Amino acid sequence: MKLPHRRRFLHLAAGAVALPAMSRVARAQITTASIEDTTVALNGDARLRAFSEGSGPAIVLLPGQGRGPRDFEEVSKHLVSGGYRVIRPEPRGFGQSVGPVDGVTLRNLAADVVAAIQVTRAAPAIVGGWGYGNRVARMLTTEWPNLVRGLVLMAAGGKFPPAAGVRESLRDYQDMTLPVERRAEIARRILYGPSTKIGIDEMRLDDNSEATIRAQLLATRSMPLEAWWDGGKAPMLVLQGLHDVIAPPENGRSLKREYPSRVTLVEFPELGHAMIHERPDLIASAIITWAAKLAN
Repeated sequence: MKLPHRRRFLHLAAGAVALPAMSRVARAQITTASIEDTTVALNGDARLRAFSEGSGPAIVLLPGQGRGPRDFEEVSKHLVSGGYRVIRPEPRGFGQSVGPVDGVTLRNLAADVVAAIQVTRAAPAIVGGWGYGNRVARMLTTEWPNLVRGLVLMAAGGKFPPAAGVRESLRDYQDMTLPVERRAEIARRILYGPSTKIGIDEMRLDDNSEATIRAQLLATRSMPLEAWWDGGKAPMLVLQGLHDVIAPPENGRSLKREYPSRVTLVEFPELGHAMIHERPDLIASAIITWAAKLAN
């Protein structure tokens, strides 16, 4: 993984993990420790890494359930080539990012990303989330709108549930005690479109964290859908694979119907839930095209 070019530390005062307003984040103190290839953000008792590359307007990318920042490596390369700076926060519980899990809320997870945005001085940023990451992105944009100039949802779910049996298959896919061939077979069935030629290595099957999954499942139960569904008032790009059985296309279409003036919906007929693995070039191209219009 290509690491960023700065080492900075941001600390949000202990006891203020769930931050309902921007005023608490504004108290954070930023210090530059040294010029090294890592960025660390501190949010209360959570210590989180973020990876940054490129230069230009900032795009923050949040991974799916239990996943880490490597999922966005290929998308990031295309965005950097397109003239953007990409920040990929590592969620608590994944890799070297740690933090409390019991009692964690969706606001806590959004505050983690706020810390990463602050320490990398990325605001106002475009914030994009894939799968579960789009819930965190929408919570962040709702609670801290002045940090966000645009919202990108990749495989946006939440209102319309997965197809029958998909949740059980997803749990098996995440079970690292099962043979890798079995998990790959499940992945092809629930994560990818029917024409995919993706190999096992490209799936990165072991880039899952049980601690992160637990934190995210608890956070989901902490907040009603209405608290984050609309993603505040920021312009929104919704990227939807029509073969997505985890976040069915009706989710994206519902957002477009509900907020027609601020939602741009792009559907990909051949892609599934893991669109960022299948066609990172198409995903990045859609983001770049939309972001260029956003700037005007």
